[in-house]
Amino acid sequence: MVEKKDIEKLIIQNKKSTLKNHWNDSFFYNTTKYSGEIKQNEILIWRSSQFLRSVYPIFHLTFDQNNKLNGIKTEKNPYHKLLNKASTGFFILLVLVLLITTKLEIAVVGIIGISLIGTLLHLVVSKSKKYETKLLTDELKESIENIEQTNNPELINKPKTELKKENIKEWTFTKILTRLLLYPFCLILLWFSITGFLPEGKTLYGIFGIIVALAYPIADILLIIGKNKNYS
Repeated sequence: MVEKKDIEKLIIQNKKSTLKNHWNDSFFYNTTKYSGEIKQNEILIWRSSQFLRSVYPIFHLTFDQNNKLNGIKTEKNPYHKLLNKASTGFFILLVLVLLITTKLEIAVVGIIGISLIGTLLHLVVSKSKKYETKLLTDELKESIENIEQTNNPELINKPKTELKKENIKEWTFTKILTRLLLYPFCLILLWFSITGFLPEGKTLYGIFGIIVALAYPIADILLIIGKNKNYS
């Protein structure tokens, strides 16, 4: 079993898990070091993710009375929680502005449009977050296994965890249905942004629409390619 003192060696930057510290860490990406907070019977450890810097998880490592590792769990970091609350507040504010400043019919159409765009962005972020969390979890568990084998040479020939060999299915019924719905929607939004907003001089709306329309397909394709490389 791995002891608490061994895990502490993984931490290069010893600091508290505060909103300010996670705000700073979300702007930097480092593949070799961990930040962490060392407590009496627990260690909080984290590092930023490669693509989505702010939504990395915090790993809670708990130890028994003999300081032996007995559990690992994850939770959102404080900055990620703040972003979720800010996004919800921004959506509510947009809905109120539409209801107050426009006719009811236009407001309803606008709310539906905002909801669709918000759902699309949420799917992109959720998909990327799941993939990033999987990579970070595999990386941490591999580091712990390496420590365990260093402390116990007799375990060197022991097979490592099969997590990295697990092939996540990308063509389940749910994922196929999601793509059948969202890809056409993205194409329609892209076409409308290029042929509707831009010719009318609404450049800002056009650019925003193009970015939103391309976000999901690009993220989806990159994640599929990335998974094939990592699990091949």
